Amino acid sequence: MIKQDFHIANIIARHLFGEITPEESGQLEKWRNEDTAHEALFRKICNEENLRLHIEKGSVFNTSTHWEGIQKRIKRNDSRERRLKILRYAAAVLFPVFILGISLEYTSHDYSQNQPVLTAQSIPPGESKAILTLDNGETICLNKNALDALQELEGTHIKVDSTTLNYQVAQTASQKEKPIYNKVEIPRGGEYALVLSDGTKVHLNSMSSLRFPVTFGAGARVVELEGEAYFEVSKTGQPFLVNTKGVQVEVLGTTFNISAYPDEEYQATLVNGSVKVNAEKSGSLILKPSQQATLSVGSNSMQVRTVDTSFYTSWVEGKIHFKDQRLEDIMKTLSRWYDMEVVYQNERIKDFRFGCHLDRYEEIAPFVRLLEKTEKVHAKINGKTITFYN
Repeated sequence: MIKQDFHIANIIARHLFGEITPEESGQLEKWRNEDTAHEALFRKICNEENLRLHIEKGSVFNTSTHWEGIQKRIKRNDSRERRLKILRYAAAVLFPVFILGISLEYTSHDYSQNQPVLTAQSIPPGESKAILTLDNGETICLNKNALDALQELEGTHIKVDSTTLNYQVAQTASQKEKPIYNKVEIPRGGEYALVLSDGTKVHLNSMSSLRFPVTFGAGARVVELEGEAYFEVSKTGQPFLVNTKGVQVEVLGTTFNISAYPDEEYQATLVNGSVKVNAEKSGSLILKPSQQATLSVGSNSMQVRTVDTSFYTSWVEGKIHFKDQRLEDIMKTLSRWYDMEVVYQNERIKDFRFGCHLDRYEEIAPFVRLLEKTEKVHAKINGKTITFYN
């Protein structure tokens, strides 16, 4: 009965997000008709306010705490009434996981037994670090030791702290005939933020770079991006252009995220305001808030879809969200941030699909343990390499 209850919890969650199959729909209908208590519980779980509260309270599912709580309840309770409480608890606590598309099978056995041992090694998360390349080719590592070296450059005051590079135009700065460019590069396992001379804030993710003028002229403000960045563009009346991978994003003042890593799908995600996306081979289009423009590798056709922007911008706030994504794609993102290597015992493992919420500043081991508890894959951590097998 306990296993059946968790199976129903899974179906309810899939029903709420339109992922239920006809067979599962029949099973859910049968369960609802079996008992008025079942129907009452179903309605309570589906209550809109309940869903909102559970999403707000349980959006991060990155440790074994909730799993252990569920297992303890299973062992303690066997009555019909308490089984219903477990089901409600499971549907609520596991809600974020089902939202993101993980299909899990729960049993009443103790996960501490018959499980492969995950090597207890730590792979720490990334940190704020970057390399600044000046117009003359000189490079400076951006850390606390760079404070004095960058007090003033080309008529622009530059402030550096442990996480941010801030350009401020000096009142005495004269307009240059030829723009002076700087470039900030973020290595694997790094992130950094900068404030451009116009007040625009840019958050750069791992393995990304931004080339930009030290001061903007009277015309369009143009920067060049590789990798991923979150922009909060300051309104000055001048167009702000982001060039990357044969695609140009044009805005006046707005907030958006661009992911443009080599050999990966191009994504421009609009949080607020309005942007115009121009692709060399597929024309241009206007994005509205919560819309995303995508361009697949090798494709000349740009697509637009409506998305939950938090899945694409949460990294700026220290979270990483995945929704029904291939394990290989998930680990490609994480390997950049954790500066690690990933090995797959066979090609089939790469296509297993998962969804989850992670704390970006936690070590990787809790996430890998969570994957193992799905019983789809097992893993070993050796140094900075994770090997998946089944």
